[in-house]
This record gives sequence, structure tokens and C-alpha cells, in this order.
Amino acid sequence: KSGGCAKRTEMIPERHDTVKQGPNANQGGSRTSSSYSSQRWRHVGWFFAATVLASFLLNEIWEMAQMSAYVETAGESWKSTLGLCTLAAVGDVGISLGVYAASALAAGDLYWGLSGHWSHYSIAAVLGLVSASLVEHAALAAGWWSYTERMPVVSLLGAGVWPLIQMTLLPPLTFLLARWWANGRATKGDS
Repeated sequence: KSGGCAKRTEMIPERHDTVKQGPNANQGGSRTSSSYSSQRWRHVGWFFAATVLASFLLNEIWEMAQMSAYVETAGESWKSTLGLCTLAAVGDVGISLGVYAASALAAGDLYWGLSGHWSHYSIAAVLGLVSASLVEHAALAAGWWSYTERMPVVSLLGAGVWPLIQMTLLPPLTFLLARWWANGRATKGDS
């Protein structure tokens, strides 16, 4: 009986080594791994590209819609405020990416947006609200802008309601839209 066990033990490593050292063993495995890695990075790339684009578009629309609530742009035509709104939207994209990064730290997952749980979107909403409150408070104190009577103000936070709602709603919505688009691209094979 012990001789039979010894033979089986010796045969298993030989078979195992033969499988490992087959002509395509490493190449096929690395191709599969490399292909998966490449697809994963494309998926992540599409997500972040969609995040930037969606954030810019949503914030540009929001900024244009609320211009009458700021003294500096009240009564101006949409053409004359387009440049300011575009600059503000670019800044909003930066804030949204910062909210995503802080949410990733809180979630412990850089890629949470690709398969985010409702709690991650809730964290993003709270972080957006905090960011908006800090930005508005600092900008008002520095005299960068001021509100007209059309801007309701949350006195406790010292900030206008519209920018607070903007940064509470738009970052999570941006991440949902980017997730939807990136996952759709991944499903179609990134074609």
C-alpha cells in the first residue's frame, strides 16, 4: 500500500509540472489576464470620462439657470454670462471629482462608482453639501460673488440654497449617469 501512495505522489507533481510548463500555459494565462486588465482599465477610463462630461454638462445647465440669483450676473443675457458659467462649471467638475475621491476614501474602494451601493451615493451627497457650504461661505467672505433677493439663504450655513442643492444632488447623479454609461460600454465590449 505504501508503494502505491508513493507512486501517486510522484505522479501528481509530474503531471502538475507538465501542465504548468506546457507551451501555451503562461502565454494563454497572461493573455487572459492582460486582456481582463486592459478591459478593466478601459471600463474605469470610460467611467471617469463620463463623470467629467456629465458633471460639466449638468453643472453648466445649473449655473446658467441660477445666474439671476447673483448680483454680478443678474439681468445679464445668457450670452454674456456663458463664460462665467463655464468657468464655474469647470470648478464644479473639480469639486465633483474631489467628492468622488473623498467618497472613495470613505468606501475604501477607488472604483465604488462602477458598482456603487446607495450608501456610497449618500456619502457623496453629504460631502457635496459640505463642499458647497465651504465654497459658498469662503466666496461670499472674499467678495467673489453676492446674492440677489432671488437666492434663498440658509442662515445656519451662510450659503445660498441653490448651490447647496446643486452640490448635494449633481455629484451623485453624475456618478450614476457615468456608471450607467461605462457599464453599457463594457457590456458592448467597448466597441
